[in-house]
Amino acid sequence: MQASQFAQQPKPVNLLASSEPLLLRDWLDEARQALGEAGFEDIQNLQFESGFDWHELLQESGMMSLFSAQKCRIVNLPGGKPGTDGSKVIQQLCESADADSVYIFVVPALDRQARNSAWCKAIAAHGRIIELKAVSEASLADWLIERARRKGVGIDLQAAQFLAERTEGNLLAADQELEKLAIRFAGRDSLEFELIEDSIAQSARYSHYLLVDACLGGDARRALRILRSLEAEGYVTVQLRWALQHSLQQLDELKQAQRGTRLGDRDWRKMGIWREKQRLYQAALSRLDSARIERLLQSCATLDRLGKGQQDSEYPGQDWRELETLVSVFCSDE
Repeated sequence: MQASQFAQQPKPVNLLASSEPLLLRDWLDEARQALGEAGFEDIQNLQFESGFDWHELLQESGMMSLFSAQKCRIVNLPGGKPGTDGSKVIQQLCESADADSVYIFVVPALDRQARNSAWCKAIAAHGRIIELKAVSEASLADWLIERARRKGVGIDLQAAQFLAERTEGNLLAADQELEKLAIRFAGRDSLEFELIEDSIAQSARYSHYLLVDACLGGDARRALRILRSLEAEGYVTVQLRWALQHSLQQLDELKQAQRGTRLGDRDWRKMGIWREKQRLYQAALSRLDSARIERLLQSCATLDRLGKGQQDSEYPGQDWRELETLVSVFCSDE
């Protein structure tokens, strides 16, 4: 379901799921705009983490917003589960939320355990579940051509296939390359393949997907070198946090799929992890246990709050130092 369609007839309680951070980001951006145009002036983003007060969310559901009768709360669940208290609150919201309050719970993916949970079944019965499917390898080139067109850049099939191969199916990385092309070649309706190849080659020395590769492989020295280079080149931490969080969410889901069985081709395809990348993910799975993955996801939540101004920085550059610690722990084998 498109976000604009959702905003026309929103359900009080909704579950949004996707293994692709870019698709989640785009859908939520469109939903915020469409809901705002529909009269939802009080829209807040919340992050489920240690200390999150679910009961405050429930109490608020019965109160009219100070500024608007219509409000929306977007609650990100990085680990894909709301916990015991959250499960109970979501079920209560399904029973009591009215049309003036919209709740969107965001998860990286829906596995069998989540689908069979009481809170997920309650949303399915009383609200709406929206799943954004990953772009398949077969359709990725066409997706990139259309994405480039919306950014005002014309690329052909050869260029799209080159970009898909270069970014190994990472939509965030591909989108960033398209942004660079749109800035560099603004006003050009059609770009020759050689121009695109040269532009991508110039920016290929270090990038956030190379940072993720180094973290997955446990190469701390290389990962920190890449991170410091990206800081010097003017990257913003939100780009890096998104990429690292996405890989950690995939690892968390793979850990769950791995319990009691071996990972099969279906598990890898479900998350859009190409065969060339599976070796790196296997290395990370053997090095990181579920508890450390969860702690790393909580670190991503801290970075998200810092980036959105929801948490004050204690010192200049705290976001980069937090990211440095995150990368170090990601690479560690202890």
